[in-house]
Amino acid sequence: MSDRTIVPTWRRPMETIRRWLPALQILGLIACIGLVLWPQLEWSFEAAKRYRGDEASDWKATNVWLESAECARESGAWLAICDEGRLVPISDRALADDPGHALVLALWALAADRTILVIDVAHLNLAINLAGLLLLAGLLLVLGSYASAVVLLLLGPYVFLEWFGTSPHWAFIGLTAMQPILPLALIARWRRWVPPWASAGLILLGFLTLAFASLVREAIAQMTLVVTLGTLAWIAVASRADGRRVAGLLVLALATLLASQAARLTVALRDRVHPVVPAELVATHGLAHTLYIGLGTVPNKFGLRYDDAVGREAAARVAPEVKYLSKDYFRVMWSLYFARWAEDPIEVIRIYLEKSWSILRNRIPDYFPPPWLFLSLALVVHYLCNGRAASCGTAACDKRLAINLVCLAFVGLFFAQAVLAYPTRFYAAPLGAFTIVMLGVAIENLAHGAGRLVGSGRLPTSFRTHSKSSGGSLP
Repeated sequence: MSDRTIVPTWRRPMETIRRWLPALQILGLIACIGLVLWPQLEWSFEAAKRYRGDEASDWKATNVWLESAECARESGAWLAICDEGRLVPISDRALADDPGHALVLALWALAADRTILVIDVAHLNLAINLAGLLLLAGLLLVLGSYASAVVLLLLGPYVFLEWFGTSPHWAFIGLTAMQPILPLALIARWRRWVPPWASAGLILLGFLTLAFASLVREAIAQMTLVVTLGTLAWIAVASRADGRRVAGLLVLALATLLASQAARLTVALRDRVHPVVPAELVATHGLAHTLYIGLGTVPNKFGLRYDDAVGREAAARVAPEVKYLSKDYFRVMWSLYFARWAEDPIEVIRIYLEKSWSILRNRIPDYFPPPWLFLSLALVVHYLCNGRAASCGTAACDKRLAINLVCLAFVGLFFAQAVLAYPTRFYAAPLGAFTIVMLGVAIENLAHGAGRLVGSGRLPTSFRTHSKSSGGSLP
């Protein structure tokens, strides 16, 4: 008498892989760090030696940061310039510059008790980019998106660490990579994807990274504010029957708004702590000036050019008494910008459409398809591999959906920034951080889709099953 059973042959290797999966994943992460990230990091810090011996940077604001750091070392006052016994606000020397780099360098000078050099600025930019890469990879691992983390660690070092300099722009991709932490942490807590203590820690980290973004580049912090408030609104609508949760979400919204104002709060604290003379110019980057001259990045009927002098001269013609880059100056620039809309809205729209196409066809990163093609493919893969739906209903599918949605939100906002300002890598490069993550999510979606096919039995019988008798052996 024989007992013949049908044994799926594909299950055996799958079960073996599942048993060894944690160890394989750890080995994979070690390989990514040891074979890709660490060599790139060593190369970058070696390349930074080109700044050794430089007494000044070609970016004017950087030289003001160094002067401010030395003033902090001498007087203990941060975000100030020591000028013949007076403490002058750094904003009056580093024109329309966010205070983040200057603050970190001042604290560095105080802690190390030494003069900060140009090479230190390059090291700071590298450190910010490295921190952003590692924090984003860690977030993906916490959410269980292992493939996305591996793809980020394999492809990210080139994007994050290959190119760097001593202006603030070179730190923006790392700064940007930190920003999904807060919205994804809020979703993770709501959906209970991680333990309460872990979600609380992630939310706190998200507030800190948002505050840091406010200090280093206000526009990036505003993007995070928009995405986070949108996330909180989505959770509130889904939880509207739970009044206690909605009240908690309102508290989180206020905390998010507060963190996004870290730059202004830091400057206000400086003015309270140190005897700094009243500032004449704005202490952050501002937006209206960039919007106005941004209309001049392509040929236009207004005769504008993307040049700071164009904005300064335009304001001087209508308000000659207004000081350049003062608060009143930005009010004038807002009026001039909207005046161009009123003068010829069709021309303004044409300018923005031309800049949009410039960004959509620009490969970011270099080895990726153009954004319009890559994003289309990623979304199609997500839809098809999840059963022609946004999510198949499992926690893993929901996590992939959340990661993709948050990445898409930031991609859209950075795309808008590049279109409104200048469609160059300085403004659009952070798109690369999110497209790399979305590539990892696409790989996970493909694996999920393949698993669905195997589970549904849509493979030839010879690959799926094998007959085994009670006294026989497997071939």
